Amino acid sequence: MEAWKQFELDCTDHLNQVFGYKAQFIHQGFEDSTVADIKCVTKSGKTFYLEAKQCPAQCNQFVLLPDVATQTFEYSKQNSLPINDYSKKIINHMNNDFEDFKEAGTSGKDIIFDNCEDVFFDWVKKAYEKKDVEYFITNNYRIFKLNEIADNFNITAKYRVKRSGSTHVGSARMNGVKKYIADNFGITDTRTDGKKLFARTNRDIDKVRFNYDIYEYMFSKRGNEFEIRQLSNTFNANVIFSVSIKYPGTDMGSKFADVLI
Repeated sequence: MEAWKQFELDCTDHLNQVFGYKAQFIHQGFEDSTVADIKCVTKSGKTFYLEAKQCPAQCNQFVLLPDVATQTFEYSKQNSLPINDYSKKIINHMNNDFEDFKEAGTSGKDIIFDNCEDVFFDWVKKAYEKKDVEYFITNNYRIFKLNEIADNFNITAKYRVKRSGSTHVGSARMNGVKKYIADNFGITDTRTDGKKLFARTNRDIDKVRFNYDIYEYMFSKRGNEFEIRQLSNTFNANVIFSVSIKYPGTDMGSKFADVLI
């Protein structure tokens, strides 16, 4: 298991061990970037979310589409967060150096301009607000509020090409994929949750990929079972934000219990 995944699980365990008398913490992260890493449900029924970041780490992203004809970048309509003033400032800077950014490739090109860190933090905060994230938990289980992100992290941004994310199998391909993994992996112990497909096996198949029909799929470990995820066929050019821990910071870990009401 990758270190960042283990960190999410470790943070969830830590929160339950230290603050479990006031709330339940439920892990729900890994590859699913549409949800926050950890869900908190207090004894009174209040719900909020935490994001776990083992620094240095990536910290959100958005897709840009280069338009060679106009020599400009277009903010993809597929981004989960609508375009805002912060992404516009980033795009305006990149448009002024269109040719170099367009050729960034998989190695990427750093995005640097006056006061860019403030712009990056503002965009990241908007992205996490959309997922109802209120707190971060990071190295050494430091906990801080979302609006204190600049006090605890350094931030950079880079434009580079990377493969886009994964999605669930979907009902239309469910039966075909189930038959394929039964015929090729000997897996018959499966269950479905909406459009998601899960399988149980004693074999170590975490991150194992296979092709069925026109799509590529991958087994992703989820506790004591595996979710089958459909991988994207496209490679997108992304503005990717990365953070590193800042020492000292504003750790509110000892006071975190006070917010669990």
